[in-house]
Amino acid sequence: MTFRITPVALLGVLAVIICATPLATTAGTWALLIYLIPLGLAVWILRTRTTFDAQQVVARTMFGRTKFGWDDVVSLRLDEKRWLKAVLRSGKEVQLPAVRVRDLPRVAAISGGRLPDPTTQE
Repeated sequence: MTFRITPVALLGVLAVIICATPLATTAGTWALLIYLIPLGLAVWILRTRTTFDAQQVVARTMFGRTKFGWDDVVSLRLDEKRWLKAVLRSGKEVQLPAVRVRDLPRVAAISGGRLPDPTTQE
């Protein structure tokens, strides 16, 4: 199961490109570097994701990835931006990109019972 940022967000990148074009084409050759901003946004949207399977979790960010097994996960924590973080046995917290609170039942199901489903608890 893979959670990623919706590809519809690329429409926002297209809007940034359109808005940047007048400045980039009239302000000289150095102004073309302004196109690096939407390029970076597009790479972030396409690369950032969290993949779950029965054995492991892979959290991929723009510049790297973190892979760990379900047995290493102690709990999940909600951060201030409403994203989930996995708390590992070592005490390290790993951001789970594109995974929100509403996804907890699916994450609990794929964990094979290692994490409780909050919707079934009373």
